[in-house]
Amino acid sequence: MTAKVQAKHKVSRRLGVNLWGDPKSPFNTRPTKPGQHGKNARRKKISSYGTHLIEKQKIQFYYDMKEKQFKRFFKNAYKKKNVVETFFGELESRLDTVVFRAKWAPTIFAAKQMVKHRHVLVNGKLVNISSYLVKTGDVISLVDRMKNHQIVLSSLERANKEVPAYYETSTDDKAVTFLKVPTIAEIPYPFELNPSLLVEFYSRKM
Repeated sequence: MTAKVQAKHKVSRRLGVNLWGDPKSPFNTRPTKPGQHGKNARRKKISSYGTHLIEKQKIQFYYDMKEKQFKRFFKNAYKKKNVVETFFGELESRLDTVVFRAKWAPTIFAAKQMVKHRHVLVNGKLVNISSYLVKTGDVISLVDRMKNHQIVLSSLERANKEVPAYYETSTDDKAVTFLKVPTIAEIPYPFELNPSLLVEFYSRKM
């Protein structure tokens, strides 16, 4: 197990939720906090700030984004009329998110690496920037050398995740068309979401 995957499982246990819906996550059998005393740790009452922070961290870690970048996305959305829909719509428009949703990568971390290593095309052109925002009608595909790669094939076979309806898939599942920016209700998060807490968290800092 890589250090990145180990850290991912610790985050799920610390936040008290199976963040990526992984059926093999240790959280399913050990939902206690990580660390030597996690099992016997006394439950502390979470402050209002702590509740808001946890909600923010759930989304931030789900997309594997640094605080500076994550906050920048929120600031851009905060200028728009519908903050929540704009913010989450842009997160779902990121190229690494598209690769993850298309089931070409088993995790968001693997999706970032796939983009970084120049394995992904947008409208036939190589794009190696994870935060690149795709637009409605864009066709995202894999380079030929990756189409039959074992990582891609095994990820496509995973039964715990389906390609969302805001994509149109090709016959061989190696290309998708981004049909539209999804509403927050259409995004298949594997955990309960309270976006108003995230908005309140950052609104105090605007």
